[in-house]
Amino acid sequence: MESRMEGKNRPQWLKWTIRVLIAYALLLALVLAVTIIAILITFTFIVIDSFSDTSSLGAISEQYFVPISEFMWQLFTWLVPGL
Repeated sequence: MESRMEGKNRPQWLKWTIRVLIAYALLLALVLAVTIIAILITFTFIVIDSFSDTSSLGAISEQYFVPISEFMWQLFTWLVPGL
């Protein structure tokens, strides 16, 4: 039992490094997910507008969802070095 407890002792810096890396990966995943959802909603609104011969949903998507998706994509590329 004691040997099992001794094997579990990891350095504190390693634990925090792993936690920070996981938090960074989760932040990237969240930003990318919001970006994809905003682009999907914009695309859906434009397709609905093309079938219904209106432009109200396209105007809503251009006013609200396009700026959100552009901002989130810029944030994603800022967070990933080299992009």
